[in-house]
Amino acid sequence: MQNHFHLLVKETRDKGISAFMQKLGTAYTMYFNIKYDRSGSLLAGPFRSRHVSNDRYLQRIIQYIHCNPTELYEPGWKNGKVKNIKNLEQRLSGYPYSSLHAYQNSAAEERKLLDSSIFEVERQLPLRRMLAEAHEYYTTHENGKARP
Repeated sequence: MQNHFHLLVKETRDKGISAFMQKLGTAYTMYFNIKYDRSGSLLAGPFRSRHVSNDRYLQRIIQYIHCNPTELYEPGWKNGKVKNIKNLEQRLSGYPYSSLHAYQNSAAEERKLLDSSIFEVERQLPLRRMLAEAHEYYTTHENGKARP
């Protein structure tokens, strides 16, 4: 995840997400290029989006986003290969560029940024189960098969 990121956002006006993502991508790339005296593209490609049409898909997207950094620590996880699950759970819980900590900890200061209505839809799972469900989702839907 060194060249991309995932956001779950709710559109409140027509084309609002596209406009927001364009501004965010442009501003961050400009900031990064100036700071590190470089030029050119920064992210893996253009902004892409998917419409979340039902609660089941929303649950899977939340799990996928929170488990996506797993690839940094356990490159074979999408193929079902994890060397040390406890170590992986600790590393994911401590990953500084994720909302997982705020999502799992109702007392976390960062939780104020999360839309509280998400907790009405999403059942909070232990991280190990979330990893298992994210892996199942990835293998059945992200490899070119239909989404729910």
